[in-house]
Amino acid sequence: MEVISAEEIKQKFSMKETMEAIENFYKEKEGDYISPDRMHMEDGDNTALLMPAFYGNYYATKLVGVAPNNTNLDKDTIHGLMILYDRKTMEPLFMCDAIAITSLRTGALGGLGMKYLAKKDAKTLGIIGTGTQGWSHLQSGLVARDIKEVHIFNRTEEKALAYKKQAEEAFPHITFYVSSVEELAKKSDIIVTTTTSSKPVLPELEPSEWKGKQIVGVGSFRPAMQELSDQVLRDADEIYVDALSALRESGDMIRAKELRKDLENTWDLEKIIRENHHPSDAPDKTIIFKSVGASIFDLVTVKSVYETYYK
Repeated sequence: MEVISAEEIKQKFSMKETMEAIENFYKEKEGDYISPDRMHMEDGDNTALLMPAFYGNYYATKLVGVAPNNTNLDKDTIHGLMILYDRKTMEPLFMCDAIAITSLRTGALGGLGMKYLAKKDAKTLGIIGTGTQGWSHLQSGLVARDIKEVHIFNRTEEKALAYKKQAEEAFPHITFYVSSVEELAKKSDIIVTTTTSSKPVLPELEPSEWKGKQIVGVGSFRPAMQELSDQVLRDADEIYVDALSALRESGDMIRAKELRKDLENTWDLEKIIRENHHPSDAPDKTIIFKSVGASIFDLVTVKSVYETYYK
């Protein structure tokens, strides 16, 4: 069976389509789905992930390797394969590069978090980390809000400048800046963290400077990883997650549970979408949306790609 390349999928299937597919899944889904917690197998700094899911007529599985140190080798952090099967017969129907599916669905999850939870008049977007997810969240941020200005931070300035050049060519109507992390945090209405850092990447600000901001945390997916600062985790007015597994898997949410006692009834993306929930007084609040992903989101994305362009 041919493996469809990441580039081909990205050229055919847009971030807007992915966001709509996930949103419509929750609005229109019929019957239950099976989406177990992903299996983590750790090998030093690297992680192998197995992510199966069942829904409707389909079974899908994603096999992924995450190698954080690849950034030092100018290689992608994530590699893998995504396979879609006929649920009844278990015959493989479609196989593709998992990077494209992961990029699309992770960006879409963050974008839906922005669509429902960020203040309506958000104009500035800050992106910490310029890898695959830094790019996908630029795309989804532009779908979710009328963004006019984007601030970029990466520990390696050369990579930030390369990202800026690529972004200016792709989105000439947007103004891009390479900024310090402090300047980015102060000037951005929406801040996206896309790193695999074990130490918080957000700066300490005056509490009032966090008000009116949404922080979308998407990089940390292991208990030892924490991108968001204790200050933000402790003082945020509202915290949401894409899936409840985030409360168990992410070091950010594990730390949040240590710092506060109000996460027992945390809303996930399904409830946010089904209730059409938008926070009241968002311009006066600090709002966190933590995303770790789940296999059902991969299935919904690859199903939409397959049915739209390859079936």
